[in-house]
Amino acid sequence: MKFKSRAGIIVFIILFAILGFEAFNFFGGFDYIKASQFTPSGEMQGIIDELNLTDRGNRIFRAVSPNLASRSTFNEKCNSHNSEVYVLGCYITGDDAIYLYDVDVAELDGVKESTAAHELLHAVYNRLPFWEKNSLNEKLRKVYDSLDETSDVKNSMELYSDNEFYDELHSRIGTEIKNLPTELEEHYAAIFKDQDKIVDFYDNYSGTFKKLEKEVEELSKKIEEGKRYIDEETARLDSVSKELNEKISDYNNRVGSGSYSAALVAEGNNLQKEIAEVEEAYKKLNEYINEYNKLVDEYNNNVIQTNDILDSINSNSKKVEEVK
Repeated sequence: MKFKSRAGIIVFIILFAILGFEAFNFFGGFDYIKASQFTPSGEMQGIIDELNLTDRGNRIFRAVSPNLASRSTFNEKCNSHNSEVYVLGCYITGDDAIYLYDVDVAELDGVKESTAAHELLHAVYNRLPFWEKNSLNEKLRKVYDSLDETSDVKNSMELYSDNEFYDELHSRIGTEIKNLPTELEEHYAAIFKDQDKIVDFYDNYSGTFKKLEKEVEELSKKIEEGKRYIDEETARLDSVSKELNEKISDYNNRVGSGSYSAALVAEGNNLQKEIAEVEEAYKKLNEYINEYNKLVDEYNNNVIQTNDILDSINSNSKKVEEVK
């Protein structure tokens, strides 16, 4: 009696099982299961509501179990240890999970929603098959190349390696740029019912940074110019005062020795005028110094506000120095 080899049948069964597994995953089967097991906190539900997600977007977001994390937990999960980079969230591919830094500052309205949308798009990108990614990357690149060199996206993307570039660009464009080409509009519309609103979240909180940065920069420039003027004017008046004191001493010596004439009287009158001019110059310098000190106080108040905000958005924030 002959026995037929069952190796081919076994291989077929294995391949069929693998294909079935991939197909189940491709059509979001696992996302349905994981999403059904996720119960958001009250605040997280509020974020979900604000994002106004499509069914697909809502399913993926819930499937990655988004979590509002404290400073220590966030640093542990997201490896946020760079004081120069403001890491507000992370999507961990291996865990298929999102962590959001629990920011609570009134000036940063929209930061949690913007960060949640950004990280959600990482999860979306991770789920795309390679052939869709290739086509999508081309569209993303066209938008990127059309951006002004001074744009936030252009400047920030220089920090990313080739392996991370398109994944990050996908999230940045989707949350920071409006009026996209039709095909990209349709792509993001599969996740967000209103992509413009998502961009508004980013604009709202990033506008706070830009305003503070501009104010601190302008005040810093004025302070540098003011200090330079004070140093130069103080040095000039010190020199003028020294020279004037020598003239006065010489004049007094001549008057004391009995030398007295009409020319000496005129010289004395001129010295009085010079003394008045120097005193007026010192008065103006002191007034300028008072205004300068007010400018320093204003700068330091802005720095304190900036540091409070930086501390709130960066788990390892580095303080901006005040002017002493």
